Formats: sequence, C-alpha cells, structure tokens
Amino acid sequence: MCLVARQLADTTNPEMRDVAEHGISKLQQLLSQFADNQSAFPLVYDTVYKGIISSEALARNDMNVDFGNGVYNDHHYHYGYIVTAAAMALYLDPNWRHSADAVKLRTVVDTLIRDVATSSPMGSDPYFPRYRYFNWWLGHSYSHGVTPMADGKDEESTSEEVNFLYGIALYGQVTENAEQQALAKLILKVYVRAVNTYFLLRNDGPAIHPAGFSKNKVTGVFFDNKCDYTTWFSPNKECIHGIQMIPVSPILEVSRPPRFVREEWDEVLSRLPIVHDWRANQSGWTSLLFANYSVLDREKAFEVLSMCPMDDGLSRAWALYYAATRPPPSR
Repeated sequence: MCLVARQLADTTNPEMRDVAEHGISKLQQLLSQFADNQSAFPLVYDTVYKGIISSEALARNDMNVDFGNGVYNDHHYHYGYIVTAAAMALYLDPNWRHSADAVKLRTVVDTLIRDVATSSPMGSDPYFPRYRYFNWWLGHSYSHGVTPMADGKDEESTSEEVNFLYGIALYGQVTENAEQQALAKLILKVYVRAVNTYFLLRNDGPAIHPAGFSKNKVTGVFFDNKCDYTTWFSPNKECIHGIQMIPVSPILEVSRPPRFVREEWDEVLSRLPIVHDWRANQSGWTSLLFANYSVLDREKAFEVLSMCPMDDGLSRAWALYYAATRPPPSR
C-alpha cells in the first residue's frame, strides 16, 4: 500500500502525499520493532543446526508452533515477507537508509537471508549452511525442516518461495548488492522452471504425473515419494490452489503464466461455489482467486474484488490496484 500511495502522490493525486508518508513511516516503525527482537518469543540462533529460529518452540517444548519454525519448516516462505517489506521501506525513503534503525534492520535481514540461502563458499560462513533449503539438482526447495517424514520432505506454497526470491532481488537492488541480486534472479529462473515442470500442470506440459492426477492442475503437497492433492491445513480446492497464489504481487506472473491461469480457471476454479456463486458462499479465498483471475479479465476481477470478502493477508485497496494494473491478455 505504501507503493500505491507513493505512485498516486507522484502522478495523479498529489493530495495522497501525506497518506504515503504516513504509511511509509508506519512501515518503518513496524520493521524497526521487528529488528529490535523484543517480542514475547524473540528470534534466537540455534547452534545445533546453525540457523535463526523462533524461541517459542523452545519455550513451549513444542516443535509444531509457528508452523514448525523451530525445526526449520518454512523459513523460505515466512522470512520472505520481512525481506520484501524491508526492501520496499528502504526504496521508498532513501534518507532513512543510513539511519540507526535502518542499519539494524539491514543486519537482521541480511542474517535471515543467510539462514535460508547463504551463498558463501563451503565452510567460509561458520554460522550458516550453504543453501539450506534450495536443491540445485531438483530446482526447488524443501519447506519441511529437520524432522523425518514417511514420504520424504515436501514443498507446498510455490508462490511464497517465489516471493522470497523476489524479495532478495529487490533487497539486493536497493542495497546495491549486485552479487546478491544476480543470485536471487538465477535461483528464481531455475525455480520457476521447476514450478512449471512439476507443480503447475499445464495440458501441454511435460507428462510428469499420471493423466488423472494432472487434471487437478496443481500438485498440492509435493513430497519426495508422492504428491497429495491437499494442503497441510485444508482439503478444500480453493485452499489447494490459493496457497499457490499468496502473496499477491507482480512476481506471480513470472511463475504463473496466463495460459496456465486460463486452464486452471476454466477446468477447476470457475466451478467452485466460492467463485460462480461467491455472494452466497462468503470466503476470503474468493479474493485470492479473483486477484489471480485479473490477468485474464481485469474488469470482472475488479468488480468482484470491490465487494467480496477479503483474505486476511490481502487488503481491498491493493487487490483493486493489482487488478486494475494487469495488462490486457495477449491475443
């Protein structure tokens, strides 16, 4: 929303400048609070597996809290939100970049990036393993951490990993770290290829999965030894597909090409009650599905997004802006 307000202030609505400045200031304050690490369960360094984890798992003796963050689940999903937000805050206010708060924030963000994807030559970074999550041979990461699973490790939300890599690229750009930016772009290219080979199932794609399974259009939870058309939190189709669409950002179009979006919409999503009869089936997932649909029909998406319930992580203003700014589909 800070980006939207700033763009409006700089182009068509100068009166939005106060709104933009207020939003940017609030974002800086929230990020500074995060960097202070004074929450009820602050982040700590784990000397066993050499990483940054939430201390809640240790305090409660429960490895499942925070989605299993304490046992290294999903760091490449969740830390991406901080990295991306920090990049935007630094970009929007160049004068803030060298403040004490910004310097502290950059130290924290750099550390979170090292936790997930340090690229230092083997052994040169004594605090973090190299590429903890990303498997260069497979072309994708694992979201499951250090605990064993009967069917092997897995990956679920491809879009959240895309967001993490997008965030690193933006952060590398704004901090003038060309090497970091180039690495993020490289991993992103490799990962997007893997996503469109194994996870998003186009009709003209490679025959990786059985034909009956490919009709689902997405894999759901992608294990080493199986694919399970579900999520870790719900068997509903809107969740299985919607988890591949969060967070809503421009980078989605890189990993989710319009022809796949069209197939998925026509063959699966358009048939869901929360889509074809969304007024009678109130769900925040509707907002995610129609934000995704905006690459095909931005006018219809805008109409629905102006009235439907919103996902907790998607504001109506951003959803409407996103829909309105999608380019017309190519003919």
